[in-house]
Amino acid sequence: MEYHLCKKSFTADRALLDTVSEMPVDTDLTLPDYCPDIERILKCSLIPKIYMSNLSGDRLNVEGGACVRILYLDGDKRRVRSFEYTSPFSESFQLKESPDEYALYTDTKPEYINCRAMSPRKLSLHGAFSLYARVVVKKDVEYFCHEDDDGLQTRREVLSATELCGLGRDTFTLTEDIPMNGRPEVKSFVAHRLNVRITELKAVGGKLMLSAEGRLELSYLSEPDGDIEALNYAFPISRIVDCPGAEDGCILDPKLDVMTYDLSLSDDALDGSNVLMLDMKLCFNVICRRDKEIGLITDVFATDRDTQQKSEPFSCHSMTRRLSFTDNSKAAIALDGESVSKVIDLHSERISVSAAISGGAPMLNSRMTVSLIYMNSEGEIKCADRDVDLSYNPSVDDCDSVDSVSASVDSLSYRIADDHTIEIRSEVCYRMTVSLNVTRAAVTSVTAPDEADESADSALILCYAEKGEDVWDIAKRYRSRPADITAENDLDGSILPEDKMLLITV
Repeated sequence: MEYHLCKKSFTADRALLDTVSEMPVDTDLTLPDYCPDIERILKCSLIPKIYMSNLSGDRLNVEGGACVRILYLDGDKRRVRSFEYTSPFSESFQLKESPDEYALYTDTKPEYINCRAMSPRKLSLHGAFSLYARVVVKKDVEYFCHEDDDGLQTRREVLSATELCGLGRDTFTLTEDIPMNGRPEVKSFVAHRLNVRITELKAVGGKLMLSAEGRLELSYLSEPDGDIEALNYAFPISRIVDCPGAEDGCILDPKLDVMTYDLSLSDDALDGSNVLMLDMKLCFNVICRRDKEIGLITDVFATDRDTQQKSEPFSCHSMTRRLSFTDNSKAAIALDGESVSKVIDLHSERISVSAAISGGAPMLNSRMTVSLIYMNSEGEIKCADRDVDLSYNPSVDDCDSVDSVSASVDSLSYRIADDHTIEIRSEVCYRMTVSLNVTRAAVTSVTAPDEADESADSALILCYAEKGEDVWDIAKRYRSRPADITAENDLDGSILPEDKMLLITV
């Protein structure tokens, strides 16, 4: 005979797709007529942008543009100039199924870019970037319980499992007018970076109240002198996102990304001054989770017959938490013998972070690329990019898995330490979702002979049990009910606190 076990399930998340593709950038280009000739290339940057990413059936389609920004000195006045060129790209990824609900993450990372001047007006570009794609969907995790009173004794362990309760995704566009407020007029852009970070997120009745801050960092050539100026502008972002299943008290794992943005000049201000027009496309994804108690059968036996059981590993996440930390650090940037008389611009180009568990706690390792424009002692303008490695060991207990992690540079300052060295101070904010991995051997089926074992008549047994023995193990040995042993011998718990003679009814 086979005992009836009730099958139950709870919802978790799994990665339907988690891959990376290398995208080449190879092109020759000619400067437009409005750009002066190139005297010397200062810097060439590769900035991949994603215009669109969506699922169509069982395929993920991504379209974007590989933007190459060239910073150079012109041949006439030897001033800093910039030029951008964008080549389109598209990629498609095959999925194993066609999901209805999902969270979709796409990201890019520039790997390298080589720029060679064929003539004062012609350039040859060769480079590559990585395109990351990840699709998260729901999955049902099954487990068994037993509710019938048919003489089968079950040992249950109540686990606190993390259950997926909602997936949310929203892609939206915003426009922001940025006034100059008396700053020098903009002649052309040298470099610009747009970062967004979530400041508050609340779940209310299937909707998410998103509050975020956008921050534009701009370096530009001013009118009329052509000096390089800096502008930092912050602005609020608010959005209501539909997310069925999201409720107050959920554990929210959000990610807000800049897919693409365009910065342009307008003279629509009432006083005739420049106004910057910022058009951006943002993508928001969120995974909503909650704690749920499940009763897992870890052992069984019958009092009237021998049983055989099958067990399989059961795994789930538990104690999932969303945490944030801020770390302040110092680093020195050496310029390999170049002397520095003036820093024109210094900023964080990008930052990447990875996490590993060390000694039961997460260890975060990040790499920040710092971009520097400076003037040397001979009055020449130079550019340099340097990678700064950072590590941070946050104080986190009860954690053996980092499910997601991100890093952002909230502030970056510098001082010239000596002629060849610049000391930087950074404030980096880390956000991560951590959990415990729980694995148990769970009973999946129980069988026994059809006929009860009649060879063993009812009897009273005296058993000498030792301190630390489990009542369950004793009951299973004699095929007695654990509850009867506990009641018959006035026991307070399942573990014997001392050596004891037990009276067992079988």
